[in-house]
Order: sequence, then C-alpha cells, then structure tokens
Amino acid sequence: MYKILLVDDEYFAREALRHTITWEEYGCTICGEANNGKDGIEQALALQPDIVLADINMPFMDGLEMTEQIRKLLPETICVIVTGYSEFEYARRGMELGVKYFVVKPVDDEELIRSVQQMVDELDIRKEQKKEYNSLRFWAEKNADNNRRNFLRMVLEDEPEIPAERFLYECEHLNLPIEKGGYGVCCLKVDVRNLVGFTTADWDSKIMDMVHQEMGEGCYAVYCSYDGGFILFGNVSRQDWNTMQMRALMQKLQIRFMKEMVCTVVAGVGEYCEDYGKIPASRAQAEQNMTEITTSPLITKMLEYIHEHYTDSELTLNKIAQELYANYSYLSAQFAKEIGMTVSQYILRFRMTRAADALCSDAGNMVKIAWSVGYLDVKYFYRCFKKEFGITPYQYVELVQKKERENGKTKHGKPKYLN
Repeated sequence: MYKILLVDDEYFAREALRHTITWEEYGCTICGEANNGKDGIEQALALQPDIVLADINMPFMDGLEMTEQIRKLLPETICVIVTGYSEFEYARRGMELGVKYFVVKPVDDEELIRSVQQMVDELDIRKEQKKEYNSLRFWAEKNADNNRRNFLRMVLEDEPEIPAERFLYECEHLNLPIEKGGYGVCCLKVDVRNLVGFTTADWDSKIMDMVHQEMGEGCYAVYCSYDGGFILFGNVSRQDWNTMQMRALMQKLQIRFMKEMVCTVVAGVGEYCEDYGKIPASRAQAEQNMTEITTSPLITKMLEYIHEHYTDSELTLNKIAQELYANYSYLSAQFAKEIGMTVSQYILRFRMTRAADALCSDAGNMVKIAWSVGYLDVKYFYRCFKKEFGITPYQYVELVQKKERENGKTKHGKPKYLN
C-alpha cells in the first residue's frame, strides 16, 4: 500500500477526500492529516508518505510553499495540488516546483480516480526500477568483491608476477589503499566451531571490522582463504613499521575472537618490505611466526593446567589457585586482564571446543562426550552447548555433515578455519 498524506485547513474538505473513494482498491492508504503547511512538513518527515494531497490556500504556510519544502526534503514524494483556484499562475508555479498532478475543487470522483491511478502507476514503475537498480548494484559490488579478492590472492601468493602498471591500476580501481611502497603482512588462523556456515567473504568482513575497531581508518586490506586470514598493511615507512606493535594488535584480535566465539586462535607477523613483490615472503614469514596468545608465566601455567584438567568436573578457579599456590583474587583479576574473560567463561569455552571436536567423530555417544569434557549431567551439558553455539549438539553435527557434503567430503573431521 502506498501512503497518502492529506493537507488542508478545512476539516470537511479532508473528510471528503478521505471518503470520496475507497483508497485501498487502488493500492493506497491514508496515513495522516495536517491542517496547515508547517504541520504538513512535520507530518511528511515523520510519516514518509508516497503521495501528498495539499490545498493551496492555507494559513501559516500555503500549499505551494509547503510543496517546495517537501520536494527538497523528500524528493521521491509525489506532490498533488488540490485547489479551487484555476488561475494559470498557480498551475505554472506548481509545475516549476515539479508538480505534475492537479485536482480542482469541488473534487470530481472520476478525475480523482484517474489521477490516483496515474500516480500509482508511476510509483509502481519507480519501484521496479529501484529493484532493477539494486539488483544491478548488488552484482556489480559482488563482482568488485570477487575481483578484489582475486587480486589480493595474487599479491599475497605472487602467482603470477604482477607488473607495476597493473598493480597500481588495480589498487586504484579496486579501492585498495596499498598502492604506495612499504608493506607488511599479519596472519590469523582461527580454528572455529560455532560459525560453521561462514564463507571466506564473511571472514573478510569479520576481520576487517575487528581491525577497524582496533585501528580506525588505515592503509590495510584483508584477505581470507581456507588456510588463514591475512591483513596486508601498505603505505608504511620503515621507521613506522613496529613488529612489537603489530604483535600487540594481533593479540588483541586473538582475544576478541576468543571472547566472541568458540575457537582457538594463532597469529603471526611478517617482516617489513618496501617492494610489493616481496609481500609473499612477508606472508610466508607471518605464517611461520604464528603463536598463541602471549601471557605472563603465571597465567601461562594456569592455561596449561586448564588444558590438562578440563575433564575434571570439579575444576574451578579456587582449585586452580590452590594447585598453583596463588592468591584467588589476584589470579582472577590477572586472568581477566590478560585473556579478556573470566576463568569460568574460559573453562566453558575450552570445554565446548573439545566437545565440538568430539561430536564430529563420535556423535552417537552423547553421554560419553559430556563426561569427556567434565559434565556429569548430560542435560546441563546440552544447555551449556546450546548457550555457546545457539543450537543443540545434534543440530551442530547436522550442520557440520551438511558442510562436509557441500565440500565433497565423506568423513567427519575437525571443523577447520573458515569452514
């Protein structure tokens, strides 16, 4: 239904317009009314009507002045002048403002119906044109995204070698801010369990959002493959490339991934290079340098203890503190500071990663799986699993199996990066 706003200072005139025809029969509905031009503008901004039927002679602001304002604020809205005046000046002024439809008082039913049908036809054509435009824009953007991904893959893999002219041309036309010399590559590998259906394009967007939140605008591009996610930094001078700062950034991203989803993450930083032809070497070094999150000796011992004893149903922060001869409060605060979540949250996440792995190889024995990750109560294990993944264990197995079939696999396996 197209929305129509009635603007007339005479109540009975508005009522006559409202009840002259059955608007719904013509795909329209009266969404609101106003009794002067100023109120008409406010109502138009609030209701976003498709059509405004307005009288010319109104107090405070006449219909032509109101139409002029609405045309500026809502250029897609069709404005119709309804008036008892037939002088040429009003019609000429209205046409100058872009008004194509005029209805003369007293309103003739057939004339109003013809005008409404013409307006509805115009709105229908606009809607179809907009759908076609959105479809064309979608495919243009999709093709641009594919071209951007293919070019970044070539740059990172150097296969084949890219001439300088083409490199600069592609950077400009694909909106990649890495055209100037000075490069470095960082690598992330995420062994994720809860986003089975994520595509590499989804991961591009996810990592880009995280980098943007941590760094703001900058000269970098993100490319994800089934082997890992790569962040290519460009336009960096040698003195500005700080490997320690890049490692700190990677650690922040690792912690964000751990906080936001059930996964394990490793990251690495490559060497600085001045020539884009050396980018593949920086990428390879970033992959060689991949490590897990760096923590203090105490928290490292704590993580090792959790990884060794997660099957213990009695595993708690208090028990860990006793085993490590550490202060309970200090251990809790330091863990949250370095890892970004509470100890209980981390234990739950770690157990869920192991449960997800076990489900992919032995989905038939749910009791055994629950016990193997420290849950003696299978119903409680179900609740914890659904809380972390948003689906039940059996639904998770179905999703993994479906993804494996789509990838042409026949055996269960541990969920892999980018799935």
